[in-house]
Amino acid sequence: MKKLLTVIFSILLATSNLNASEAYSPKKILKTLQLFYADFKGGDELIRKSVGYLIFPDVYKAGLVVGGEYGEGALVQKGAITSYYKMFSTSIGLQAGAQKRSLMILFLTKESLNRFINKEEWKVGVDGNIAIMNWSKGSDLSSIDVKKDTVAIVFNDVGIMANISLEGTVFQRMK
Repeated sequence: MKKLLTVIFSILLATSNLNASEAYSPKKILKTLQLFYADFKGGDELIRKSVGYLIFPDVYKAGLVVGGEYGEGALVQKGAITSYYKMFSTSIGLQAGAQKRSLMILFLTKESLNRFINKEEWKVGVDGNIAIMNWSKGSDLSSIDVKKDTVAIVFNDVGIMANISLEGTVFQRMK
């Protein structure tokens, strides 16, 4: 079983790294942002409320009891990419499947953004808490009152994974 998981996760990572520079290129970031706007009415308004956001066009996750997740993306502030990040996590527990998805993390206060920026490595649950919003495609985000200062939105899911969590995920600035 461990070998099967290793093979599955290796295939996902190899596919994601065929052209790593394209994984988080400005063109790919823009395309993912346009997809977000198309999927969620009022998404542009929610982004305008943020002081910055991370956007990961392709996050790969696979697991069968033991699992892992990996993605590369960018931090956007005032409409410009300011730095690039990778995210990764490992997990053990009740999980099965593989999926590819897009992820956006919005920082709604300067304090939450500064806490993130001032760390070379930022771990969810230790350095910051994120409210994971699970809205269906077509949801209207313009009327939603978010109570947390950092919000994650998962969208563009492909595949099946019986697990939705960012707890323990590490975000690391890329050089």
